[in-house]
Amino acid sequence: MDRLTLISLSLFAAACGVALLTLPLLRDWRQRRLAARTIDAALARQRAADAAQGAPANAAQPNAGAAAAQPGARGAALPVQPGRPGAAAIGVQLGAQLGAHVGERIDAHWLESRLGRAVVTPEDQQLLEQCGWYGLNARMLFGVLRLALPLALSLAAMLWHVGAGAAVMLAWGFGVFAVGYLAPKTLLRRHATSRLRLVDDELPVLIDMLRLLQGVGLSIDQSLQVIVAEFGSMLRVLGPELARANQQFASGRSREQTLLRIGRLFDNEDLKGLIMLLTQVDRHGGAVQEPLRQFGLRLQEARKARLKDQIGRLTVKMTAVMVVSLLPVLLIITAGPGFLGVIRMIKNMGAMQ
Repeated sequence: MDRLTLISLSLFAAACGVALLTLPLLRDWRQRRLAARTIDAALARQRAADAAQGAPANAAQPNAGAAAAQPGARGAALPVQPGRPGAAAIGVQLGAQLGAHVGERIDAHWLESRLGRAVVTPEDQQLLEQCGWYGLNARMLFGVLRLALPLALSLAAMLWHVGAGAAVMLAWGFGVFAVGYLAPKTLLRRHATSRLRLVDDELPVLIDMLRLLQGVGLSIDQSLQVIVAEFGSMLRVLGPELARANQQFASGRSREQTLLRIGRLFDNEDLKGLIMLLTQVDRHGGAVQEPLRQFGLRLQEARKARLKDQIGRLTVKMTAVMVVSLLPVLLIITAGPGFLGVIRMIKNMGAMQ
């Protein structure tokens, strides 16, 4: 297999990948164009019907022509004209909404296909939600990135090593494709892990805020609304999640469902305990300030224990660093004069002989 054949096969594989990625976009564009044509035809029929209904009314007025010739009649006829741009604007808005709906249907169909389920797995969807990226657009963007990036990088690597032989080209292409396919999920998992660590740091602050707001007489719903509105910037992870929970609660879901979603999403035992406490108080009522205080104290003790554990591990790691870096210096300082004295003595004995 010569070099030209390998280049042709590589370009053909790249063209197939690009066609596979652009097929949903072409279908979306075709559906939007058909929707726009349908809406334009419906608006044209409506205008024709309005004109047909207005023609007998104008014929019933004998002095309509004379009145239309006067400037006052022209001014009175002008307000009828702005109705057309309003209808056109409504048609454009309906077309945009219909196109967005069709695009969502296409995205959902692609994600539910065999290729979409293989690229964007349920684990990837959970990682996206842990990172704060919800909806079909986030999953679609992640899937396209996970397909386009490895193909582009592998093609570039194969073209870069054209003169090295077929085996080397295939090895570089496969290796770069594997790295490019696994890199987005690795970065996504690292970002989700960092957000999970932020949840551990933000949970004591959230408990203190809830305890203070409960102390001034606010309910659970009012406390969560105040926390999202006034202190949402302090809670980088829990703030947006609580805002989303408030939106779901306003749309008709129960407070228990909206809070349990957050507990299942982050899979944090302390957060689950707090959510269980809030749901029980919301369902049965009662004073929650003292349980929140005790819960906050328990979290602080657990945090102190984790910090002590981290300090102990850091001490062990620093011991190895000190042995590697300071021990040679200590040996030179302490044993250096003795070695120099022995060397001088041996040198003098050799000179005397």
